[in-house]
Amino acid sequence: MIDYIEGDVIYSSSEFIILDKGGFGFKIFVPYKIEGKAKVYTKLFIKDEEPILYGFKKREDRDLFEKLISVSGIGVKHAFSLLKGLSAERIVQAIEEKDIETLSSVPGIGRKTAQRLIFELQGKIDFYENEILEDVVSALVELGFDKKESIKAVKEVLKEGKDYSIETVLKKALIVLSK
Repeated sequence: MIDYIEGDVIYSSSEFIILDKGGFGFKIFVPYKIEGKAKVYTKLFIKDEEPILYGFKKREDRDLFEKLISVSGIGVKHAFSLLKGLSAERIVQAIEEKDIETLSSVPGIGRKTAQRLIFELQGKIDFYENEILEDVVSALVELGFDKKESIKAVKEVLKEGKDYSIETVLKKALIVLSK
């Protein structure tokens, strides 16, 4: 319903922020501190006939939150604990690598919960930072390369921080994959 709200954070705590937008103060529950002028990606829930907004700095964090709460036995509190304790990238990595220790190191997440997360989400979380990554990974998969390895290779190339064209990223990713 509300994809994001952009405005000034007039109050920030470790649990929620008040975001001023056009004279309205939106109370948004967050898993981490957000301050200043911000674009907050939101998820709206209705609990006991009261609307509750949850917010995240990045769209990928919100999308991961939605995936996490889709797992049986994982509620908002567990999902928030995970996002407070680990970055979205680290959570996805732990799920893909079956790293129960990392997931269960987060307060409120036990070994059984970590195992359930891995069982239900492994291989089902795809987040792309940009179109180049998505396009190059798609091309590499079409060429017969493993999707996970392709994502890893392309991210390695993009970490160099240069403004590469799709063709350049593809060539460099092929070199990384050939090693």
